[in-house]
Amino acid sequence: MKSRALQAQRTKEKIYETSINLFKSKGFDNVTIQDIAKSANISVGLFYNYYKSKNDILYQRFLIADEIFNKFIKNGIKGDTIKEKIKNYMLFYIDFVMDHPYDFIKILYNNNNTLFIKEGRAMQTLLDPIIEEGFKNEELTVDMKVDEVNEYLYQAMRGLIFHWCLHNGDFDLHQRAEKYLDLLIRPL
Repeated sequence: MKSRALQAQRTKEKIYETSINLFKSKGFDNVTIQDIAKSANISVGLFYNYYKSKNDILYQRFLIADEIFNKFIKNGIKGDTIKEKIKNYMLFYIDFVMDHPYDFIKILYNNNNTLFIKEGRAMQTLLDPIIEEGFKNEELTVDMKVDEVNEYLYQAMRGLIFHWCLHNGDFDLHQRAEKYLDLLIRPL
């Protein structure tokens, strides 16, 4: 990598890390682009060379999540049945969330973050073939389409994560998700 490209990559990473730290300490809504630029010791114009907005910084984290889910799928999902595979997929999602600092999760899980519903994200679309296989082999018999089942599961888990955030993380999210997924998946 040439020195100019390397410097650009470092600058982008510095802006990203500075932004995330500010979001954690002050809250996403309380941080301005000017705050980020000042803390990163860059100009506001340089910030805009790398990101269009604060939401673009969060979007970068979502891209990383999609890469992680692609690797997870390539390694194969454990489970003897489709329902077990769906449960393990969704528990991987919960564990992925829990691998982040609690304050960061609180930043992401708010009603202003529309990145969760962005069409075509790998995190969601990678679940579709598993659901399709369940319908094909008649293990899943619910009168819903593949995308409806997918949305049903993600809505439930996001709601649980949001509830966990509202309660300041005072319960075992993985354990609760496991219990709820059993209830959610059984009727499929």
